[in-house]
Amino acid sequence: MTLNLSILIFISLAGVAGAQSTHLTPLVVEAGHHPVSKTVPTAAASREELAKTPGGTEVVEAGRYLRGRASTMADTFALSPGVVAQPRFGSDEARISIRGSGMQRTFHGRGIRVMQDGVPLNLADGGFDMQAVDPLAADHVNIWRGGNALALGSSTLGGAIDYISATGLSAPGGSVRLEGGSFDYLRTRVALGLSEGNADAYLSFSEQCQTGFREHAEQNNQRLFSNFGWQLSENAETRLFITAVRSRSELPGSLTKAELNDNPSQADDSLFGAVAYDNRRDFELYRIADKTTVRNGNDTIELIAAFTYKDLNHPIIPFVGVIDQLSKDTLIGAVFTREGRLFGRDNRARAGAFLTRGTIDAATFQNHFGERGDLTSSADQTATNIEGFVEDQLALGNGLTGVAGATAASNRRENEQQSGTAASYDRSYENVTPKIGLRWETDDFQVFGNFSGSYEPPSFSETNGALTPNEAQTANTIEFGTRGSHANFRWDAVTYVSAVKDEFLSLNNSAGTPLGTTNADRTSHRGVELFGEVDLLGGALEDLPENRLILRGVWTYGRFKFDDDSTYGDNTIAGLPPHLIRGELMWESKASYYAGPTVEWVPVKSYVDHANTLSADPYALLGFKLGRRLESGWSWFIEAKNLTGERYAATTGVVANAGVDPDHKSRNFLSGDGRGFFAGIEWTW
Repeated sequence: MTLNLSILIFISLAGVAGAQSTHLTPLVVEAGHHPVSKTVPTAAASREELAKTPGGTEVVEAGRYLRGRASTMADTFALSPGVVAQPRFGSDEARISIRGSGMQRTFHGRGIRVMQDGVPLNLADGGFDMQAVDPLAADHVNIWRGGNALALGSSTLGGAIDYISATGLSAPGGSVRLEGGSFDYLRTRVALGLSEGNADAYLSFSEQCQTGFREHAEQNNQRLFSNFGWQLSENAETRLFITAVRSRSELPGSLTKAELNDNPSQADDSLFGAVAYDNRRDFELYRIADKTTVRNGNDTIELIAAFTYKDLNHPIIPFVGVIDQLSKDTLIGAVFTREGRLFGRDNRARAGAFLTRGTIDAATFQNHFGERGDLTSSADQTATNIEGFVEDQLALGNGLTGVAGATAASNRRENEQQSGTAASYDRSYENVTPKIGLRWETDDFQVFGNFSGSYEPPSFSETNGALTPNEAQTANTIEFGTRGSHANFRWDAVTYVSAVKDEFLSLNNSAGTPLGTTNADRTSHRGVELFGEVDLLGGALEDLPENRLILRGVWTYGRFKFDDDSTYGDNTIAGLPPHLIRGELMWESKASYYAGPTVEWVPVKSYVDHANTLSADPYALLGFKLGRRLESGWSWFIEAKNLTGERYAATTGVVANAGVDPDHKSRNFLSGDGRGFFAGIEWTW
């Protein structure tokens, strides 16, 4: 496949030019006659839909994170309870975790189903790339935490995140956005929404570059996100999505704790470090998907299909070499929804099935100081998944709604080794995961609870060769919560407990011998996800007074531990901070101006190793935002980050035991950015 980004951009722009030549003009919307896509929901429709879930959910509208720098997932989810997003070095690459999912991953995420408009973006083995999404091309982002994503077919511990695209209907006209600032950061985006008759189109092209706070951390990414919708009839619509991503990222590597405290901007320049061997992660990704929605009375059918092509070049430490992978993933699926009456009560039934198959031509070469050497191993890898789900919501009366459902999955992981020392394997995994829940609601608030299971077969990174087979990771979770609003206050509070079996962790045995990533016996995850918002001037949140002073804050608490493990006892599982607190105090005016401080606080240490001998220190970050955001015309912002110049670890690696003198020998710290200043301007018409 010889497609490249420039060809795809040319084809897309040529298509737009052709559409314009046939008088495809910007949509003019008359009051009371706003057209709505059948394949892509509005933010209001998403809020109504997610409010039906008896568990932790959230809708993040783009206007929230576009009031400042919109670069990393930490920017996007800064005020999202339960979502821990920690950038590795001010980059797209991050550790993103919900309820302890994928705690060991600081790259190529796992444990969450990531989607675009209801179509999964994960590769067939379960992994996903942070660069495969662009918050600047989204209208809003939907989040289902944990087992609450069952109605999407997801059974992972972390749940699901769905980036809902802007369309020619929801974003008619165009916009140009420019962000720039410290560390040579520059991000540009051009978007255009068009509509005429039964057709609409939306294109967003963005480019981001920066040299980075740390040495050897230069990045350059280009992303094209486009969708084209056709209303086939009054009750049917199809939408084609085309994505192209080119990502180039230098990797500065991890530091020791002593190096972090001495000079957090340095890269790993040790003998076998990131600088000497030019560690980097470069890839190109192309994706084409289609979603067709047909409505017939109370019945809705959604048909989806997608194909993803990804070419990865990844030089890392010489003991691993240069990873070269060519991935091709195909997905087809269907979802059926019926809303009507059952036993004389309101009822909604939803069922679906997905088939995904992915192949990887996986090879490893010697790393000769950044240059590709001889082939050291090669394999043909195939991941196949058959997944089905069903969920029913029945109104029980007196404000009560019951929810019951289940997912079923059959998964296969095949590795046919062509060369190298690893052995071939062929493993299969099957599971049925239940869910039951109850929601009670009044006009202003809800109280809810549910029990759910989760299930996750290993990716190829976790299968760990033929000698140490991995079981699928499973869990049972109970959660309770409430959400609602009253006058000048809004809240969302959830607490959960998960009993996890066979969690994917990097472990040693009782003799201290490293086992690599394998299955822990039994572990437990428990936590609190809390969001609050209040107008300190007493105004109702639904109103827009001349001035208001809004305090917003989130507290994500997680206690993840081993349960009477033969090696680690009841130790804390390393990887995530037990407490993560983020907030802002923002003056907002009726004229759409805003200004105020922002904070991020990790008040206690975060363990780096499961032996609990090495930890990242607590930290507190102070920032400030000032700007004006309008739906049309000129918007702008100025943002300061880490005003006090705090030296801290934004995230860390995870090891079984950091060993002797870990402060000076254990390279597992990824320093956060120093003091930075950013500004942006956007013109929307």
